[in-house]
Amino acid sequence: MTGENQLLGIGDGSLWAFINGAWRDGPEDSLVVPKEILRQHGPAIQGHHYAFWRPKAYANVQARFQFRLTPHSDAGLILRATDPSHFYLVHFPNCGQASRAQHFWAALSRMDHRGYLRIVKLDLVRRVPSTNEPWLDADVHLTGQKLSVRIGDHGVFEASDDSFLGPGRVGVYLFNQAEIREMRIEGTEDPSIPWNDQPHPPRNWFHPCPDTEYGQWQQPGQLVRMPDGQLLLNYAVQERPYRGTLTSLLARSGDNGRTWSNPEPVAHAKTGDWEGWGGLHRFPDGRTRVIELKGNSLNIAESEDDGRRWQRPQSVPLPPAPKGIPQLYCWPQAFLNLSDGSLLLFAYGGHDSSLPDASIFRWGARHCQAFAARSLDNGKTWSDWGPLDGSRDTQGKPAGGNLDMTEVCAAQTGDGRILVLVRPIYSPWMWETWSADGGATWTPALRGPFPGYATPNMLRTSSGVLLVAHRLPGCTLHGSWDEGRTWDQGTLIDSAIWVMGSMIEVEPDLVLYVYWDSFESHMRAQFIRVCSGGLTPGSPSE
Repeated sequence: MTGENQLLGIGDGSLWAFINGAWRDGPEDSLVVPKEILRQHGPAIQGHHYAFWRPKAYANVQARFQFRLTPHSDAGLILRATDPSHFYLVHFPNCGQASRAQHFWAALSRMDHRGYLRIVKLDLVRRVPSTNEPWLDADVHLTGQKLSVRIGDHGVFEASDDSFLGPGRVGVYLFNQAEIREMRIEGTEDPSIPWNDQPHPPRNWFHPCPDTEYGQWQQPGQLVRMPDGQLLLNYAVQERPYRGTLTSLLARSGDNGRTWSNPEPVAHAKTGDWEGWGGLHRFPDGRTRVIELKGNSLNIAESEDDGRRWQRPQSVPLPPAPKGIPQLYCWPQAFLNLSDGSLLLFAYGGHDSSLPDASIFRWGARHCQAFAARSLDNGKTWSDWGPLDGSRDTQGKPAGGNLDMTEVCAAQTGDGRILVLVRPIYSPWMWETWSADGGATWTPALRGPFPGYATPNMLRTSSGVLLVAHRLPGCTLHGSWDEGRTWDQGTLIDSAIWVMGSMIEVEPDLVLYVYWDSFESHMRAQFIRVCSGGLTPGSPSE
């Protein structure tokens, strides 16, 4: 390694190019995003702040620095940047669920002109603390196509990518309340490489419902296609985060989600619950219904005029909650229509074997199970609840069900099987299970293909591609082009503290995704094109 050991500082900012606002120097050689701009929207990924150091381009490079994460934050080093929309990022994504479960993650991602961060590699790094918010040392070496990172005293992350760009600038990245300091750079300089301050990453998101009459914090629920062709979206709005009246609203779109009507309050909707009032689903009979799970029953309201007026809710009894489960919950995805006309309902609930009053930061203290029930008559009657974990003991008897399963998302594949991915409490990866008999029985729970929390519905497009969105890193979408056998590395399309929301295919292989804002504000939406080579930003046909 050649070149001087350079301690980076912001100074007057003239040596830097910034995305989403100028940085400043802080105490102890820290590089700081000013508090007043920390949570601003920005031109591309919400709340992502990038600072590119322009004086020198490096091929091989070594960087040493310290960083500190808080729940729902990210920090990293920019490598081989040629402009603000073409660079690599080695970063340490965190979310509250991962850190309290003692999981430390590292990632190598690639930004291009489309404004998405393509994940090259994401790995669970052992031997690095996650819960105490300590300052951690990082030692990054990039030589040719190979990246090696030492984290703390014992953590190691390694990656390589044959498509690594040539020499480029270095820089610093922060999201939310992460911190970084003592950034030192040395490497093989290449003075022939120019820097281009343009182009900036594009803005791929929009606010579908900018109305503020009912409040600022919008919490989207489900998207459904009505019989008249319009899209209907339910969402709850609160005046301010966690404060004030919660109002249940509907909005509709007649142009596949480009524009939306003014919101309409939902008659008979429940208020007062911070997570909303239930959701929408279009049942196998073609009717759209508003549903709320309450105790051991479903409150269901029907509409005969495409969701403009709703009948008073009718209570439909459910089978008793499974043993040890005081209360069941559903959503973000509760229902799945099957090709034979039947319907599955997914629910989960805390198990009474949890340690009373134990902190969720006490690994293993909280227990939760997930279940499915089946209806053959559009939700009028239901089967008993069956656990989504079909594990059996050495005597062939049911083992009782995995105690680490919470929110469920699911899709039916082309061969009729059902794939379920379940949010964990403590597992590093989502739980995966399959059914080949319409949801009557399930395979033993498997460690799934990637980490994830707070998924919306799983979606299968008209060409058979499966899509899952989730939290970690950021708002990431994974795609499977072979019915769930394998998955891509993931595409980070926005930041994420919440995620959730709903996805729907509005044209063949064009998906509309409406999701929660990271900072308790207006919900966001994106059109995503599913291509043979991956996911790209899209828009509806004229």
